[in-house]
Amino acid sequence: MVATTRILVLLLVVVPLMSAVLVPLCGHLARRMALWLALLHLTLTTIVVLTSLPVLNLRAETELSATSPDVHRFRPLFVPGDISGSEGASGRTGWTLMRLSTSVEYPDRGGPNFQFYLGVDGLNIWLVALASLMVIPAILVSWNSVRERPGAYHGWLFLLQGAAIGAFLAFDILLFYVFFELTLIPAFFLIGHWGMGSGRRDAARKFFLYTLAGSLLTLIGVVGVVITNPGPDGAITFSLPDLMANVQLKLNTAQHELLNGRPELLTQLQQTQFWLFLGMMAGFLVKVPVWPFHTWLPAAYGEAPTGVTILLSALLAKLGTFGILRFVLPLTPDAAIQYGLPVLGTLAAFGIVYAALCAYAQSDIKLMIAYSSVSHLGFLVLGLFAFNTEGLSGAVLHMVNHGLSTGGLFAMTVFLTDRYRTTLMSQFGGLMGRYPNFAILTFVLCLASIGLPGLNNFVSEMLMLGGLFDARNPRSPGFGLAVVAAIGILLSAWYILTMLQRIFFNPLREPQAVLPESTDLSGREWLVLGLLAGLCLLLGLLPQPILDSMRWDIHQLATIGHEARIRVAG
Repeated sequence: MVATTRILVLLLVVVPLMSAVLVPLCGHLARRMALWLALLHLTLTTIVVLTSLPVLNLRAETELSATSPDVHRFRPLFVPGDISGSEGASGRTGWTLMRLSTSVEYPDRGGPNFQFYLGVDGLNIWLVALASLMVIPAILVSWNSVRERPGAYHGWLFLLQGAAIGAFLAFDILLFYVFFELTLIPAFFLIGHWGMGSGRRDAARKFFLYTLAGSLLTLIGVVGVVITNPGPDGAITFSLPDLMANVQLKLNTAQHELLNGRPELLTQLQQTQFWLFLGMMAGFLVKVPVWPFHTWLPAAYGEAPTGVTILLSALLAKLGTFGILRFVLPLTPDAAIQYGLPVLGTLAAFGIVYAALCAYAQSDIKLMIAYSSVSHLGFLVLGLFAFNTEGLSGAVLHMVNHGLSTGGLFAMTVFLTDRYRTTLMSQFGGLMGRYPNFAILTFVLCLASIGLPGLNNFVSEMLMLGGLFDARNPRSPGFGLAVVAAIGILLSAWYILTMLQRIFFNPLREPQAVLPESTDLSGREWLVLGLLAGLCLLLGLLPQPILDSMRWDIHQLATIGHEARIRVAG
């Protein structure tokens, strides 16, 4: 069973990449072929999730009660090419893509070789499931709107999905960066060629240049982490679990030196971490995006086809927050404690309020949802840098919840553009009586975005608020940031409910319909909106399976954060 699941984990990346080549060759059958391949991928993902959950839950139950190890590290499951002998015991793979050294002294080590190192753990399994799921709404909402070269369009969608899943599954730091950068190419062509407005090429260019510039700085930070954290034997590695161990061993040594009255080593390490933290965060801040690095987002989201916008909001934004979770926190923990909430948390808190006010000022529904996404992602960044169990658990859960609710809101706009070719709020009124089914599902998605109890965002937002209230990071305005985040939730209710009031209530008002007889939800629209609304309700009522599956991995990060607090506090 383990060997089969390893093959399935590999297929989670290979199938979308192969689909990106196959679908453009299918001519007029491209849309149907794309849908069947997306359903196949979702089936494979479901099998991997169902296989992984018992192992993740058992690991949490058995190992969290045992004595905590001195070194905390990720331990991926179902690693393709695993040569460790026991599943996930040492985090090794034998699949080397590029040998950067002629030495064979460490044949079972991740470095100094660039390896195809994939694996599953509690932090990435649900993001992979999200990436597998959200391609289906992206295909269905584009069914009638994308007429020009549909094969190429769906091929780029699959390449975007495959690159995102590869980044989520990667445990080699260079492999993550390769997949991270690969997402830029399909996104650039999808926005620039199939965009809906006259400014689509400018939006695509701005998106590409912004994210590329930040990513190059992230590459410098990544290389710096590898070079400055060799193993005890002097061997460098690109394996994330090994890098985590190397970082902690150096910090533990520095802490012993501090206790012996020699603080120089710890001071030097923390200064080095600051520059590495700054470099890695540059690309992640743009990708999230956090204010003031968000200016590419409204144009890209507004000009992109709605199917592409769904993937941009649900997947690409999560690559930034996932990069913080997977790399920044475990590899530069002292810098994350020192500068996370005081500096980046302040930027994120300002962005929460600023983006919420911008969302209220928008007349276009799609742009309102785009600014709403910036506001919610700022909240997510606060939860990450709280660097404790509640904040981290809420942040990982919110990555999934935000993808579902915001993706659903963008999918909702397709109903209007298919019938009226506009999403301007001033053009609509009284649609509740005209389209009652559409109104009900839109209400569910909007209330989920607000964070209504019983729906998905409520659980993750309350966990992140709890993490901020309990953040004990030195010099951190945790309580004040929690208040700002709560104000952001209130503001989101303000602009979302205002939008609902303008569109669905008041006297009936609608522009000239494109379709001769506009009807309520079609079967395809029922599937998209009903699926996403149902999942928002399900995760609001039953979030515990997701939280249980990530318990062990969250504990590793939270313990690293706790030890970093002790060092920073002296």
